[in-house]
Amino acid sequence: MIFSQDPTDLTPEERNVEVIRSCGKTDIMLIESAIARGARRLVIYCEQIEQSWNAFREQFEFVQAAGGIVVDKENRVLFIYRLEKWDLPKGKVEANENLEEGALREVNEECGLEELVLERRLCTTWHTYIQQGDPMLKATEWYVMRYQGKKAGKPQKEEGITDLKWLTEAEWDMVRKNTYPSVLDVLAEYTATR
Repeated sequence: MIFSQDPTDLTPEERNVEVIRSCGKTDIMLIESAIARGARRLVIYCEQIEQSWNAFREQFEFVQAAGGIVVDKENRVLFIYRLEKWDLPKGKVEANENLEEGALREVNEECGLEELVLERRLCTTWHTYIQQGDPMLKATEWYVMRYQGKKAGKPQKEEGITDLKWLTEAEWDMVRKNTYPSVLDVLAEYTATR
């Protein structure tokens, strides 16, 4: 989702993009309707971005998460399979930890990997979802991590993770065909900044 004052964003060439015009408050029902029609990305056109963004955020409970692009010695990236989609390891940051600690802990818990070195911050993604009837807004801070160990890893079954795969960039097509838009954004940022 993009909040924009730029009218050129109103004619996106990308498939499955929908434009919503905002008058200072973004209606969550318009967003849900656009998603139900198949929009994978939304452009919220508004004259006052900060006001529109704040009105949008007020409609959700905020969740802070962190995760990682985990790269091994062969420069393969680790993907997890959860809820019938390929994903990257991430999770909610606990109250007693900073973002970096949360990212390392979540990768360790979800993948069973301990010998991780945090290399750099990569990007932030945002997404919305419904949890027990409540609208949630999750910001995920992504980090590039280097795995120094030799174990293949172990999926955390209690979190619904059924598989782990280390894939070279040439093998990412299977992921791209069955993942979330935010994961595609993280992969694009990673490949652009290596």
